[in-house]
Amino acid sequence: MNFSHRTDWHRRQNRVAELLDKLRTEGRPIIDLTESNPTKCGFCYPADQIRQALSQPAVLEYNPDPRGLLSARASVSAYYLKDGIAVDPSEIFLTAGTSESYSHLFKLLCNPGDNLLVPQPSYPLFDYLAELNDVKLQTYRLQYDHEWQIDIDSLRRAITSATKALVIVSPHNPTGMILKQEEYEEIRHIARRHRLAIISDEVFGEYAFNKNAELVTSAASEDEILTFVLNGISKLAGLPQVKLGWIIVRGTDAHEAEDRLEILCDTFLSVGTPIQIALSSIMTFADGIRTDILKRVKNNYAFACSAASGSTSLLESAGGWYAVLRVPRTTTDEEWVLSLLEERGISLFPGYFFDFEEEGFLVVSLLPEEPDFRRGFTEAAKFINDSVRR
Repeated sequence: MNFSHRTDWHRRQNRVAELLDKLRTEGRPIIDLTESNPTKCGFCYPADQIRQALSQPAVLEYNPDPRGLLSARASVSAYYLKDGIAVDPSEIFLTAGTSESYSHLFKLLCNPGDNLLVPQPSYPLFDYLAELNDVKLQTYRLQYDHEWQIDIDSLRRAITSATKALVIVSPHNPTGMILKQEEYEEIRHIARRHRLAIISDEVFGEYAFNKNAELVTSAASEDEILTFVLNGISKLAGLPQVKLGWIIVRGTDAHEAEDRLEILCDTFLSVGTPIQIALSSIMTFADGIRTDILKRVKNNYAFACSAASGSTSLLESAGGWYAVLRVPRTTTDEEWVLSLLEERGISLFPGYFFDFEEEGFLVVSLLPEEPDFRRGFTEAAKFINDSVRR
């Protein structure tokens, strides 16, 4: 059987995954500093309220709308209004999560062979989505100089005649970079000049460590450049399992984009009725879940900053659920991770999982419960420092 080239992926497990499976099979205890699923990190969810929200009588009725039920879109609109951003429900399209949002936008904006600009380092999801939608990726650099920032010159150089859009992730996964106002103005100028759309991924938007007027909180108020704002309750309410995200369409050519996107969404109608009916209720208690998650990630980040010493240091982060640990290049990132697993039972990400340009970076999740995080991070830093001294 001849299968599609789109799914002709390398499927062999990497060495890190193989070792993890082996250790777990042997029953070895693992301190997992890669866990990014909040439902597995000991947070207290209002279970009764969630069950009630998802079991309302209206979930038995099917009234499909390609943009999503108006009541659910009104809840999303109200969420933005609390920050003074007016988003009409007609500008909102509900999706079954951010991955589907990206997939719809890639189809909307690109013909086969066209390309989009994405940041580097970045999350590996983009590669799979691009291949599935027959589009190419061009990368622009995020550079670090006491803080993460967009390398605007590299962004300019990455643009070709086939470039249709640029993707901004803010706060960025995994660096924690948050878009600055001056960077946003530069990007808007570039997008206007080259007739590019902007895709603003804001799923970690509620997890900025500090409020700062110099930082962009959302592109949802954009009224000039064609802009698509992505978010959802996977991070907003710590509920990745219920699969509801959204796209907000703003700026020039928004009406044409909405008309086309409506047909795309109508083709799939992928968002379940129960979560759409439940959304208004979930939004009322999502604040409490977010507060708990934000407190955890800030506490873990602060601890990691103080615990990294000697040959290790933590790179400055402005928000999100991850942190980047700089380690000596005396061996590869993969070898550091394998050694930590084998000898200390501590799991971290090697930098190449996120397409770091150079060796010398490990990535940790800030979600694990604080005692586990502190013990695992402290032992990892000590192991690395001791290894360098030997």
